[in-house]
This record gives sequence, structure tokens and C-alpha cells, in this order.
Amino acid sequence: MTSRIFAPPGTQDGLPEEIRMKRYVESVFMDQCRCFGYGEVHTPVFEYGELFERGVGPVTDIVEKELYTFTDKQGESLALRPEGTTGIARAVIQHEMYKVLPQKLCYKITCYRQEDPEKGRLREFHQIGAECYGSPNPQADAEVITLAYTALRAMGIGNLSLNINSLGCDGCRLGYINTLTRYLLPYANSGELCPTCVSRMSRNPLRVMDCKNPSCKAIAKNAPKLIDFLCSDCRSHFETVKRHLKAVGIGFNVKEHLIRGLDYYDRTVFEFKAGEGGATGTVCGGGRYDGLVKRMGGPHVPVVGFAIGEERAIISMRESGIEEIPAEPPLVYVAAMDPAAAGRGAARLRGLGLYAERDLMGLDLNSQRTAAKSSGASWLVTVSENEICLKNLKTGAELLLPADGWDETARIIND
Repeated sequence: MTSRIFAPPGTQDGLPEEIRMKRYVESVFMDQCRCFGYGEVHTPVFEYGELFERGVGPVTDIVEKELYTFTDKQGESLALRPEGTTGIARAVIQHEMYKVLPQKLCYKITCYRQEDPEKGRLREFHQIGAECYGSPNPQADAEVITLAYTALRAMGIGNLSLNINSLGCDGCRLGYINTLTRYLLPYANSGELCPTCVSRMSRNPLRVMDCKNPSCKAIAKNAPKLIDFLCSDCRSHFETVKRHLKAVGIGFNVKEHLIRGLDYYDRTVFEFKAGEGGATGTVCGGGRYDGLVKRMGGPHVPVVGFAIGEERAIISMRESGIEEIPAEPPLVYVAAMDPAAAGRGAARLRGLGLYAERDLMGLDLNSQRTAAKSSGASWLVTVSENEICLKNLKTGAELLLPADGWDETARIIND
């Protein structure tokens, strides 16, 4: 059997440079979530498989083609999570969080989808996202979109464009689906629709609008527009969302065929694209899903939220000129002729909460001092048997302290 010393397709190693970018994206996002009053939640990386069928929807690419499933030792069917919203909805139901509303929740997670890998699209990927539970009002939609926009801008992503649409309520969609089915039927009979779309027509014709097959996309482009079938309440809701976005200075495009790829959406849906003409692709997608909690066995609780793909966000940051996040330089470099003395000194300073480096390569004392400057350290601490020499590498100022003066050394450095 040939040894496979490489990562499986659709996965990638997180090397230090990439992880610094990832941590930066997460840090910026969580800072913005704090400003908007969102609290972080964690959910398991796997759930019962039926959860995603009920939540995401059985007539979706995720459930039909992309879900990673397995059977545990008790014979239970489990699945790796393909997205974050369904697991959080399950947690809200299980812990009865809906009894105190609103609930403003955010997350950072690893997800898994068994799809064809391409730029910015992996089988193991990372998402950050936010969910607002409890408000049916359009101002909640606008605030969630504003949070996403603010976070993406704070990451340094330029050339953002926001696309929005409304999918209406169940009543709106009933009339639209009948009209859409009549429109699609001749294309299904002539073989112009792909086999997947033909099979979905009887279950959820809306999914045809999200198909990536070129022939199906061309047919969908000329299909009737759901926005033309909105009831007065849904139309008013959508107009108010747009008015709130204009009030905070966020521009948008109404994309009348924007559906999103998950069955739980209703009313507002949106996506942010990055790059000239959206060349990088969708970096963030979301919308409203007021029926999700009830569909999963809980009470009726309105929800609106979004997810940002971290890998997509990093690609967009680099295309915006942010190539890397520099590594943090050490605050202190500890040098000594005796390696054990350098180790003790570094350990003392680290124990006092300072980022301290020391030589691990067997350098002589002069070479250690050179290495201290090259490392970007602000301070050099040279340890001898009788004293500590503390040097500010930015000003050149030096100070001698007794050999046991580590607390004083840390105080001076912190000041």
C-alpha cells in the first residue's frame, strides 16, 4: 500500500503565517460582535444526521450530496456539521434559550462538506457567524447586515458589494412556486434541465434557481421573479430593511433571483461579494429564517443571521493588499554564557507574564546579542552569576540589577 504523506483533497494545513491571518479575522469579528452585544456559543462538531435534514432541508446540495455521515457504535447515524445555524438552533431549543429574548449569539467553527474543492471552497473549512433570535422586525435584519458589513470592512476587505432579496413568507411562495413550476416544466420535458433539477421540481422547485449547472443557470435567469409575488406584509418588511440600510450608509443591489442554497430561509436573504465585480466570490451570506426553530421541534421564534467563510475572507484580504499579519516580536530576549542561566531567566520572566525568548541553537554571547536585535525584541536581559543587565534596545539605556531582581526587571519592562 502506498504511503500518503499529504493532506486529503479539500483540506489544508494551517501553517503559522496562515494561522495568524485566521486568528486576526476571528479577533476582528469577535470584537465587532462585542460592540453589537453578541455572546459566543460553542456547539458539537457532529450532530444526529436527521438534524440537518430537518434544518437545512432534504432538497439541498448539502444534505443530498455533501454531508459527511457515519454510524457510531450504538448504531446512531451522525453527521459532521456542514454549517453553524442548525446546531445553534438545536442548542436554543434544548436549553430553552427562547424563554429570554432577544438572544444575540456568535460563533467560530470548523465545518465539513463533501464537495469539489476549488479556490476558497474546501471540504474542511471555517466559519464565523452571528444569529439574532427573537425579533421579527426589519430593523433586526438591517442590524445583522450592518454587523457583517462592519466586520468585513474592519478586516480590511475592499470592493465589497451587498446583494439582497426577499423570499417572502410561505403564502407568497405558494403562488410563486406554482408559477415557477409551470415555467420550468417545458425545460424539464425537453431535457434542458439537469436530472437533479428535474427530480427536485416536485419537491422544491426553488432549488432549481440555485443550481450551478450552466444550462440550468441560463433557464433560471429568465424565470419569474419571486419578489413580484410578495404579499403586502413581506413587501413592507423588505422596503423597511432597505430604508434602514440606507440610513446607516450601506449601499446594496436588489438581486431578484438571489435564493441562497438552504431551505430554511424566508423573507430577507443577502450576500456580500468581494473584489471587482465580485470576482472573489461570496465571502458572507445570510438572511432570515423565522420557521427554522419550529421546524426543528421548538416554538415559533424569528431568527436572522449570517456566516462568513474565513478562507474566503483571507483571500479577499490578500486581494485588498493585506498579504500577512506579522508575527508578534518577543518583548524580551534573555542572553547568558551559561544556557541554564538563560533558561532560568526566561522562565522567570515568562512566569511574570512576559513574552521572553532565549537561544536554543548554541550561540555564543555576542551572537545571542545580535540575535536579540534581529528578533525585534524591545529589551535585552543579559544574565551573569552576580547581576542582571537590562538594556532597552530602542534607546540603548542600560541598568544593572541584582541577580535575584526579576520582579524589578519585569516592573521596569512593563512600565
